[in-house]
Amino acid sequence: MRKILIALSLIVVFSSGCNMFGKKKRAEQARIEAQRKKDSIATAQKKAKALKIKKQKEEQAKKDSIKKAEEARRKLYKFHVIVGSFKTPQYATAYNDLIAKKGYQTELLTNSYNFQMVSIGAFKSWREAVVELNKAREAIEPTSWIYIRQ
Repeated sequence: MRKILIALSLIVVFSSGCNMFGKKKRAEQARIEAQRKKDSIATAQKKAKALKIKKQKEEQAKKDSIKKAEEARRKLYKFHVIVGSFKTPQYATAYNDLIAKKGYQTELLTNSYNFQMVSIGAFKSWREAVVELNKAREAIEPTSWIYIRQ
């Protein structure tokens, strides 16, 4: 009888202990899985942040490139045929739209006195500008003139 009691008590101890170890193992696995999720979320956030920074740098590089190209264009094309000059920006915009509807490639320029000027062309040489000026005086505005951008 004593042997049976010892055997039963050992069975009870080991069988209940296995369940306890199983719970600990499941808890440890759940903790490890939760840590993996946190790590993967952190990794995804780092990648998203790096991608955002990369896009911002690319956008800034694009803006800088456009700015450099525009500055080079301004230096190269410094003779402008002006068909109108206005102190009021709204008038300049309205006149610019009117000239653009006639089929001209217009550009609004601002001089050192804050006048808004409507240009119908930018040219590399004085000779090209004079040819276009004569056309503009006949077709658009008799008082058209040439502006030299510094």
